[in-house]
Formats: sequence, C-alpha cells, structure tokens
Amino acid sequence: MLKSVEKVNQIFTTILKLVYINFLWWLFTIFGLGIFGAGPSTYALVSIMRQWIRGNTSIPIFSSYWKYYKESFKESVVISWIYALIGCVLVIDLLYVSNWYLKVFFVIISLLYFLSAVYIFPLMAHYNWKGIFFRMKMSFIFGFSYLQYSLLLFVVIGATYWTAITFFPGILTFFGVSFLFYVITWTANQVFTRMELQNTEVVEDTTLYQITKERINEKTIKVSQR
Repeated sequence: MLKSVEKVNQIFTTILKLVYINFLWWLFTIFGLGIFGAGPSTYALVSIMRQWIRGNTSIPIFSSYWKYYKESFKESVVISWIYALIGCVLVIDLLYVSNWYLKVFFVIISLLYFLSAVYIFPLMAHYNWKGIFFRMKMSFIFGFSYLQYSLLLFVVIGATYWTAITFFPGILTFFGVSFLFYVITWTANQVFTRMELQNTEVVEDTTLYQITKERINEKTIKVSQR
C-alpha cells in the first residue's frame, strides 16, 4: 500500500515538474524576445531533463535553468537560427516545388535535417565538444547511425501529438514543449549510452581506449543540490 502511494506521489511530482519546466521554457523564450531566447531556453530545458533521466532528480529547477540558459547562450542562439533558417527553406521548397523528383529529393533532405535537429540540443547538453558545425555533423551521425531509434522517436512523437491535438488540445498548453523534449532527451541518452558502451567493448587497446574516452568528452553533472 505504502509503495503504491509513493508511486502515485512520484507520478504527480513528475507531472508537476513537466508543467513547471514547460512554463519556464516559455518564460525564458519570451525573456529573450523569441529569436534570442528559444535556443538557450531549449538548451536549458534539455540539460535539466538530462539530469533527471540520469537520476539527479533533486536539483533546484529555477536556479539550474538560469545557469544553463547562460552557459551556452551564443552557441544556442546561432544553432537555433541555423536550424530555423534551414527549416524555413525546406518548407518553402516543399510547398512550391512542383517537380516530383525534386519533391522526393527535398523530402529526403528534410528527413536528414530532422535526424540532426532532434539530437543537437541533447548532444550539446551531453558533450563538451566545441564548434557549431562539428556538433551539427555529430548530431546527424548519431541520428543516422541509430536510425531505428530515430524513426521510432518520430513515430512516437507523431502519434502522441496527433492524439493530443485531435482529442486533448488543451493539454499542449501545459506539456507541449516539455513532453516533446523529455522524449527526445530520453532517446538521445539511450543512443549516447549505447555508443559509449560499444566503444568500450570494441576498443581493447588501452591507448586507443584512452583516445576514445577523450573524444567522448562527456559533461559531468555539476549542478549543486539543496
């Protein structure tokens, strides 16, 4: 009985956290006037969700959000602009190109674009890698290398949001952003963990193993707990 009560309490706590961090995403996005706020706010949201998924569930949410919002502000803004620009170009091309061969070509390019876009912020939160275009390249490689995870992610997101928009549109006000990025961050964490385990198993030579570890360069959890 006590375990059931604790389980229910845990579920409601998680729901409240998702609602709260969804509110923070909008607050900090508006704080940055949209074009300057969406990227850093998304990075902060994903960074906190990464901590939750890795078991660090007791971190102070607001102060951590603010810390992450400032942490990679410039890179997050530039990356959000690049992906937004590419996305706009692809949408316009898909809407106005009449040639079917070109349409198929742009559909394939759009799929490659989404493969990179869904992993870029989880990758930024997970690794200390430098360079915007290097990060974009690696996010695409992760998405393409673990295509089965990526396609399943697209299906789950599509089905969930189609159901929500059709039957419960009001729920998106409270979970529209946070639930989306929770699913993305959870999937990305599975991909990163598998990749790191594979590297550990395949690389037997200690020198090469050390090089691989240095290339992984995973971020450590530095947020203090209260």
